[in-house]
Amino acid sequence: MRLDPADPAFSHDPYPYYGRLRDQGPAARVELANGTHAWLVTGYEHSRAVLADPRFSNVPPQRAGRPKPSSPAQRARACLAQHMLNTDAPDHTRLRRLTAAAFAPPRVDALRPRIEQLAAGLVTELTGRLTAGETVDLVDGFAFPLPILVISEVLGVPEADREALREWTYRVGSPADALPQGAVDEAWVLLHTYVTSLIAEKRKTPGEDVFSALVRSSAEDGLDDGELLAMAFLLLFAGYETTMNLLASASLRLLTHPGELTAARRDPDARWAAVVEETLRYDSPLEGATWRRAAETVDLGDGVEVPAGDSVLVVLAAANRDPAHFPDPDEFRPTRYLAAADGKRAAPHAAFGHGPHFCVGSRLARMEAAIALPLLFDTPLDLRLAADPMDLPYRPGLLVRGPRRVPVTIQAT
Repeated sequence: MRLDPADPAFSHDPYPYYGRLRDQGPAARVELANGTHAWLVTGYEHSRAVLADPRFSNVPPQRAGRPKPSSPAQRARACLAQHMLNTDAPDHTRLRRLTAAAFAPPRVDALRPRIEQLAAGLVTELTGRLTAGETVDLVDGFAFPLPILVISEVLGVPEADREALREWTYRVGSPADALPQGAVDEAWVLLHTYVTSLIAEKRKTPGEDVFSALVRSSAEDGLDDGELLAMAFLLLFAGYETTMNLLASASLRLLTHPGELTAARRDPDARWAAVVEETLRYDSPLEGATWRRAAETVDLGDGVEVPAGDSVLVVLAAANRDPAHFPDPDEFRPTRYLAAADGKRAAPHAAFGHGPHFCVGSRLARMEAAIALPLLFDTPLDLRLAADPMDLPYRPGLLVRGPRRVPVTIQAT
């Protein structure tokens, strides 16, 4: 079954394709659009098993894909790809320890007042534009600026740079076939240049931010210049992409499921958290985990063997729609994450991964959504989706997923 991640129809609704793969067994070997092959894991149990199995390495092969001549873009990409998601223990353990402290629960919880302030300011701005009769895109006006403002403050990134960074990270996270020729290569070079200059500035004028802390600790923790640049890139990219897609998808689901919005308004203490969890399951902001490589031949059961050296992708979005663990998985139903009479809830979703590479920023993403969504939807404005949801474009690729725009207006009185 050939897979083209740049196909707009697939990007909009990949779930029927993933369902057919899931029916084939623990993993299915597919042909990708670039002519290579990979194993896709789409079931819940096998996804969690692969993510926790050290026989599947996160270290990319030295010569992955088609041979390419050396270029500034290739060198920039190779440098920024040295981040911890592309490492195994013990390097991964060392690198993760440096970032885990920055996203420890007390530090994340201390951000709540600032997140509330930023979200309220954005809602006020949106309200003014909507009441003036504008059609507003909730992605550009809300889902993107909030997480990029938050992570910019945490990391120490100047606010003035956020639009350029959004464009560059969008490009490097998308299939090259979905963009104009050269756009991805240009973005890798621009990102490398930017991160290099930012780290140099932190060395010269350190602050109290995470990037400054990484610069200060790089020598004592054995973090070389390449790892430092890659760490900065990863934290920047992952720091807003997941939350942006979470906010955009949750907004779209509430606009198309008004009954769920009404229920959340009536019981905010329980329902908003359930909306966030169900969105993470139903519209996984991370479509797939990082690519893995079988370090040895692995028997996944049911007659499926992944040969040593083969590429493997755990599809988190598919695992979260596995009917064996989520009844009626293609229905948006936040009540599945409310405690039932017997105290049971739905199975934990896999939106943030599993095992040693579980997302260190999951607590921050959840908190931003739990703060921002009630502020957006608890206004007196009667928000209405200003487009057919079937016509909304989605981000292409297998890494991150979310609507590229969610246009809204208010009900005329």
